[in-house]
Amino acid sequence: MARCVERAGQRTTVVGGGLLAVAGTIVVALAGGPVLLGVGVAVAGTSAGLVFAPFGDAVRGLPPVARARTPATISCGTGWGVAVAAPIAILTGDAWRTAYVGFAVCAALSTLLAARTLPGRTATAAPPAKRAAPRSAVPMLVAALLIGLGSATFWTFAVDQVRDAGLDQAAGRILLGIAGVTSLTGVAAADIISRLGARLTFVLTALLEAVAIAVIAVAPGHLVAVLVAAAAFGVAYNTIVAVSVLWATRVYAGRPPAGAAAATGAQGAGLLFGPLTGGALAPPPASPSRCWAVRRSWPSPRSSRLAAT
Repeated sequence: MARCVERAGQRTTVVGGGLLAVAGTIVVALAGGPVLLGVGVAVAGTSAGLVFAPFGDAVRGLPPVARARTPATISCGTGWGVAVAAPIAILTGDAWRTAYVGFAVCAALSTLLAARTLPGRTATAAPPAKRAAPRSAVPMLVAALLIGLGSATFWTFAVDQVRDAGLDQAAGRILLGIAGVTSLTGVAAADIISRLGARLTFVLTALLEAVAIAVIAVAPGHLVAVLVAAAAFGVAYNTIVAVSVLWATRVYAGRPPAGAAAATGAQGAGLLFGPLTGGALAPPPASPSRCWAVRRSWPSPRSSRLAAT
């Protein structure tokens, strides 16, 4: 993904990612089964790595303080997206496909704006040299992958979990809205790191996210516990995502786009395969019906469409 920025320029890379988001969202809207739904989520999820990668290069000319805060602020786009899109998607009910067409239109407009404003590839740019990833990138990539795997459990299954436990539909809407809004606190990730250090910040936010997911698992029928867990997850999720991106840009000090692309790519892989892993590890339902078992192993259309946002 970083090579796309180096070879094609910021504009082409972001526009390509935007087109993938549009295509994936449309596929999700048209999906009639888990296979096509998975294809749509995968295509839309791939766009994140392409869209985010150029920002690692764009912040090079900023002052040191802004250079640290800007990637964290950008990574909080997920929070804005979930806070706005999740309630819309759930409120539409059976008409959720129409909502997803609207999401595709939003992605198309964003792509058009990027095409008009971002710089293209400079004519004098030298061909990028082939450089292997540093060995120090391995822990960062593993951590980013695990973030995605763990976080996918919440984004994909939390709503269905609380509904199966007896809470009403409004609880699911509020749960996702709280998680989206509180995740905007990730903009302070750079300042938290400057005070606590990157390692301690990462460990604390990972523990907070793990506790939040565990609360949803063990007490899905307790409204107060669920809402507090959603708020804690939102705070932890975007903070840890921002920390991992900042970590990646330091590991790839000479190639910030490569670091941003590596981190977001690993997280995206975790978010993609997390629901599949969770479905495979889940205990079989009491009913012997194979169709029900297949349904339970895949995220429901209502909750799965969040993975594309």
